Amino acid sequence: MKGLKILPKWALISSHTLFIVSLVLATICLYSILPPGLARFATVAIWCFAGGLCLVFSIAFAKLVAKQ
Repeated sequence: MKGLKILPKWALISSHTLFIVSLVLATICLYSILPPGLARFATVAIWCFAGGLCLVFSIAFAKLVAKQ
């Protein structure tokens, strides 16, 4: 793990923007092809999964940075 670097602010903002835009587009797609109840459930599941990944990765990367 030698040479671990943190992303610059512009890269962090652009990657999160692309991720959120893709979640919004997936939500729109789900609502256009599924019945409303199922689409709502699938949307909540996808957004919660993405939020959980964000939380897990932020903790893991914070530990990696702290080791250095």
